[in-house]
This record gives sequence, structure tokens and C-alpha cells, in this order.
Amino acid sequence: MKQFVKKIDLSTWKRRQPFELFSGYTNPYWSVTVNVDCTKMYQRSKQDGFPFYLGYHYASLRAANTVDAFRQRIENGQLVEYDTVHLSTTIARPDGTFGFSFTEFSDDFEKFVADGISESERVKKSNELFSGHSENNVIYYTVLRGVTFISDSQPYQTGSSVPILVFGEAFIENGIHKIPHSIHVNHALVDGQHVSQYIQLFQQFLND
Repeated sequence: MKQFVKKIDLSTWKRRQPFELFSGYTNPYWSVTVNVDCTKMYQRSKQDGFPFYLGYHYASLRAANTVDAFRQRIENGQLVEYDTVHLSTTIARPDGTFGFSFTEFSDDFEKFVADGISESERVKKSNELFSGHSENNVIYYTVLRGVTFISDSQPYQTGSSVPILVFGEAFIENGIHKIPHSIHVNHALVDGQHVSQYIQLFQQFLND
């Protein structure tokens, strides 16, 4: 997988001051939880027979790749921006354990779904926790099945700059299928406007 990484010059970067401010915080992470209308994606998954979770993961990852801040990382004190970020999600196994998976993002929806299904089957047959992919060009995903939460918190490694995106169990409200979604980000890189942009794009791609 060929990956382009651009180094960002902090001396000329327009977000230098917020970056320096929040980088000095003991806890620079913040989060928000929203309910997203997933009716059209849910209906399509039932019609076409693909896993619903891969449908909304695709829409979410496509939205995240559209927002520069979601592709930026802090690595060894250097600010970098990846051209593409990929899917790293937890896969539950029949024995009650789980493993981390890795699926490359593709604009081709059918390819992404097929790769995601293959990776899920691989993880279910493994007893390893990690996928073997060690780069920061991912977004961490997890699904809390059976729970329609209204807030959420996640563990963070000190200094981590990889967003964590969490989904709950879909529910029906006034005939609309909705899914709870929490977004966890490092404020040194991601502001409210970036999260708002991501949410709007995510909804658009779910509808498309």
C-alpha cells in the first residue's frame, strides 16, 4: 500500500496557536455524541445483503477522508497529513474475545465491503489482538452492540492523535432508523467546525 504523507510546517500553519495550546493540555481530547439518520443505508443493506455495519463504516470513513483534520497526525513531535486514512475496527469473536482489524479504504463501495467481510472472517479465526498494521493512517472504530447510548467515553493513549469513532445499536424513532454515534478527537488537531463538517458529510454519504 503506497501512502503519501505530507509534513506540515508549523511556523506557517494557520492553526499553529490552537495546536500549541491544546498540545500542552494533560487531556486534550474531546467528544460529542449524535444520533444519525441511517434509514437509507439500512434499507440498502437489507436489499443488497451486505453487513449494515460496513455500510455506515464506509460512509463515515469517506466523510473522514474528506476533512483534512481527520487525516492529520502528530508523529514524534512532527505534524503530518496522510492522503488517505483507513479502517481499524474491533471484530467480536464467538468465544467472547475481540481483535482489531484493518481494511483499506476504497471509493469503490463494493470492494470496500468485500474487503471488510474478508478481514472480519480472518480476525474471527485468529486469536491475535492486533491486526499487524502499525501505522497511524487509520481511524479507530468500535460498535457497542445492543446499546443505544446517549454519551460515551473511550481510553486514550497519551499523545495519541488518531480519532476514535463509536457506534451503538440502531433504533427506530418516528419511522426513522437512527444510530448513536460518538466522535472522539484530539483538540490540538480537530475543532468543532471539523467535527460538524464530518457529521454533515457522513449524513450526506449515508443518504447517497
